[in-house]
Amino acid sequence: MLPARVILMLLALWLPPAAAAPGLRVVDVVKAGDAASEREHDYEGAGATVEALDGRTLRQARGWLSYSMTVYEDTEVTLACAFRGSDGKKFVFDLLVEGRKIVTHTFVSPSPAPVMVEFRIPFDVTKGLTSIHVMLKAAAGPTPGLLELRTVQEHLERPADGAPERARAAFW
Repeated sequence: MLPARVILMLLALWLPPAAAAPGLRVVDVVKAGDAASEREHDYEGAGATVEALDGRTLRQARGWLSYSMTVYEDTEVTLACAFRGSDGKKFVFDLLVEGRKIVTHTFVSPSPAPVMVEFRIPFDVTKGLTSIHVMLKAAAGPTPGLLELRTVQEHLERPADGAPERARAAFW
């Protein structure tokens, strides 16, 4: 069995989220706890802390944390959250997008290895928007340790001849 540190390093290089399907693309990425990335994404929070983990930073909050994320205005959005594994502990939080509660989620994983969790956002919440406000709000104890947040969408590109063509993108 590989040591946990090795597993974490391997997962940091390759987390295979389900959203990495053909036709889907990563539209925006924020690296939690990274000052430059958070500044670009209008980070705000209450009761939040930053922690370093194997060369990466993560953010956890007893209150809430939020970011502004770029999206396409014409397709449904999936939020892909990379969390530090909980090693059996439960973390309950509310996910809000544009001030609307999308879900109360209980996050638990069997090890400390990073885990990607995806949330499909109803199209009526993001339709017509090119930027969305995303908030994780602690519901019972702190939020899980957030490593990275991504907006993922299917998007049709129009080549020069005008025929729609599915966009392709790789996740890491």
